Amino acid sequence: MMNYFKLRRKMESWPGFQFRRTQNMKQQPTVISSVKKWLEGSGFPLEMQTAAAFRKEGFEVRPSSQYIDAETGKGREIDVLTSLRDPDFLGIIEIYFAIECKSSPKPWVLLTSEDAASGYNRIFAFGVLSKKAKHAFVSRIHEFVETLPWFRKEGAIGYSFRQAFSKESDPAYSAALSAAKACEHLARPTDRRHVAPLMLAFPVIVVDAPLIQCSLREDGHLDLQEVDLGEFLFFAHLPHLFGTCIRVVRASRLASFAMEAKRNAEQFRTALKPEEEKIKESWAKH
Repeated sequence: MMNYFKLRRKMESWPGFQFRRTQNMKQQPTVISSVKKWLEGSGFPLEMQTAAAFRKEGFEVRPSSQYIDAETGKGREIDVLTSLRDPDFLGIIEIYFAIECKSSPKPWVLLTSEDAASGYNRIFAFGVLSKKAKHAFVSRIHEFVETLPWFRKEGAIGYSFRQAFSKESDPAYSAALSAAKACEHLARPTDRRHVAPLMLAFPVIVVDAPLIQCSLREDGHLDLQEVDLGEFLFFAHLPHLFGTCIRVVRASRLASFAMEAKRNAEQFRTALKPEEEKIKESWAKH
């Protein structure tokens, strides 16, 4: 029987063998480069950057997480779901950020006004809260307005979010709706799964194109400024009355925003300590 190594050397001397070997070596980098080009043109890199920024700050991160659409009852996907859970692992206070990532060459526009939040429900202008969390914020609203920056609305607030130069579908609205519905599912799910008594969820949209803030000056002319962070009030029926505040972040601001999100989440946890202690005491009695 011919020795394996002798057979191998004989095969390598065949022109056809060398041709196929060369073709395979050429084909592999071509496939890799093609897939890389496809990925770079998609929204996946932005989702990965977002996940990495929050993971670096100690958040639990779940890319491509699922939620139930309250309107249709069907499963949907949110690009990135992050949470800053209870460090005591009691599951009493849980804080989430539901993030939609939109990669596009077209700029995004925040239509803002100094009085956008005037007369607006303060809870709706904050985030999405579970029943007990909402009760806590309502009962201590004056205290929290003074001590929690995200609860206190100052300056120009957005009342609408749009993508410039879009003709038909509105990707800005669909991103806002998806992030809002994901938060609604977390804090007030349609199924009967367990929800932390003090649940707070905040919708976020991350973009990699310019973000333009637009307002009307006193002389009646438009004032446009490029910003890297903004927020707008969002109102819908899901299918019941629903309102929240959605933050829009440029990719270049992700690292500092993740730090800001963590700092505010820790403030919320500290502020809700009295309610947490009451719940712990009630559990101890049972």
